[in-house]
Amino acid sequence: MHNSLDQMAIWYNDAEFLNEYFNEHAGKLTYYNNPSYTPQDAAIRTQQEATALTQELKALATDGLTGDGGSLDDLFEPLHAVEAYNHPRYYTDVKAKGYPNEAPWLRVYAVKCDDNLYVITGFGLKLVQDMRDDPDLVNELRKLEAATEYLDSIGMIL
Repeated sequence: MHNSLDQMAIWYNDAEFLNEYFNEHAGKLTYYNNPSYTPQDAAIRTQQEATALTQELKALATDGLTGDGGSLDDLFEPLHAVEAYNHPRYYTDVKAKGYPNEAPWLRVYAVKCDDNLYVITGFGLKLVQDMRDDPDLVNELRKLEAATEYLDSIGMIL
């Protein structure tokens, strides 16, 4: 059994999986105002984004433990919009994005337990405006909510 980060690295670096996914969901590629993305282009971009994000997550996790450089707090940001600051999980539900200076579509979802302490609950390709518009991302929201409730119940969230 793989953890979520390892599973993301496996799936999003598997050319066959990605080609099948993007051929099946080719209509979603128009959200980024680039309908010229072919399923093959999208697969290549996803592989590059997944590799870069995985490397960055691992480097920041290591740096955060040793005190050298940045921390995971520099990468993760609130999942919910600023207007939703009164959302019960505003301070715990977070996301990290691939290619933060571009229009990233890769997301890693986590629960923030404390400074530089995160529990990754899942990942997904956000090819829609609102994650509630994609059944796969709705499932990620459910996992995030369940994990937050569990971690809170055992005192892991400070």
